[in-house]
Amino acid sequence: MKPSVMNKAEMGKHSFTDSAKDTQLKASVAVLLCLFTAFIFYGALYPFHDWRIPARPTLTILFFDWLEHIFLFDIVQNLLLFLPFGLFFACHLLLKQTSSRTALWLPTIASFCISLSVELLQTFNPVRIPSLLDLALNVISGFLGASMAHWFLRFYPFLLRQITNSIEHFGSKQNIWPFIGMLTWLGFAFYQIYPCIPTLHPHQLWEGVSPVFQFFKGDVPFFIDRFFLYALQGTMLFFSAKLFLKPTHSFPAMLGFITLMFLAKIAIIGRYLTIEMLVGCYGSICLLWAAQKVMEFIPLADKEEIEV
Repeated sequence: MKPSVMNKAEMGKHSFTDSAKDTQLKASVAVLLCLFTAFIFYGALYPFHDWRIPARPTLTILFFDWLEHIFLFDIVQNLLLFLPFGLFFACHLLLKQTSSRTALWLPTIASFCISLSVELLQTFNPVRIPSLLDLALNVISGFLGASMAHWFLRFYPFLLRQITNSIEHFGSKQNIWPFIGMLTWLGFAFYQIYPCIPTLHPHQLWEGVSPVFQFFKGDVPFFIDRFFLYALQGTMLFFSAKLFLKPTHSFPAMLGFITLMFLAKIAIIGRYLTIEMLVGCYGSICLLWAAQKVMEFIPLADKEEIEV
């Protein structure tokens, strides 16, 4: 009887654990879907001032006015824009046990509806150029994203597990320090990529990295004040990481996070990299990490001398 009771308890425990993991998986995909949907509307409709009634009929603008404004980078970025939306939407449907066919076509139809809404709204924004080509490319992008959902779900649970294993358990709800650490990182990310409007325009991509090349060519000096500003930001990231990351994961997580933000910054309109930014952030984090390792070794060395 006792083994039977224990087996039932074990089964109940495993069932609860699997249910919690399944809920965590569904919730994270749903959050990513909502965030990226909001980003599509924000990125496609920005700026939000000086909107006006179009002087020409809406359908005329959508069908004909874009023919003189076809660029390769526009084609590429529109093929990429809805890919995460289709991917996350299809994953969300598959996790809810929806059929593969529905998970493929429903995100495609949703991509068409959202893209059409965006293109029609862009006719009121004089900065934007609505395009029938953009609409078609966005639908293709959503379809491609949805078609990769099965492949993505093979690796996403492992990725999510690695992230959750890197984060310290919050413990009681009164412990707000992990949340403060996360908010600090989010604040740094927002500061780096504001106004959060990416573009693959070659001019912006070159402008994003040109200050670094100009420094090595001797065209621009090294600004000490800017260096200290980013060194302080790197220091802030290092110590705030201790609030929510496990010690064994904090250093690679910091380097990966900063690298991701800097790569994203290159594609953000009006933002660029500088040598002070790279040396300040990476240098401060590496020096603090090295100092921490030295401090961890010193007590061990003293203890060995005493024992001898």
